[in-house]
Amino acid sequence: ITSSATPTINTDNCDAVTITALAADITSMTSGLSGTPVNFQKLIIRIKDNGTARAITWGASFEAKGVSLPTTTVLSKVLTVGFIYDTVTSKWGCVAAACEE
Repeated sequence: ITSSATPTINTDNCDAVTITALAADITSMTSGLSGTPVNFQKLIIRIKDNGTARAITWGASFEAKGVSLPTTTVLSKVLTVGFIYDTVTSKWGCVAAACEE
């Protein structure tokens, strides 16, 4: 996915997504999210900004599940965030977040 304030992710078609050259704050990861995930389905999202740190708003479909949801990118670094779907809460739970050094 090239830069988008509301990235389109269909979890029926992919389990890993890369957002590159992010040139705007992500105002909602939830609004472009679609698909019918199953319990314990995994989703990995990698984000790299365009040289300016960008804010990330996850929205109602995501929650912290042991690891806090990152709220910004780190200037020119790849941010990788791992999720596992939980049918009890009907949300993607953040279980990992790492930024390249």
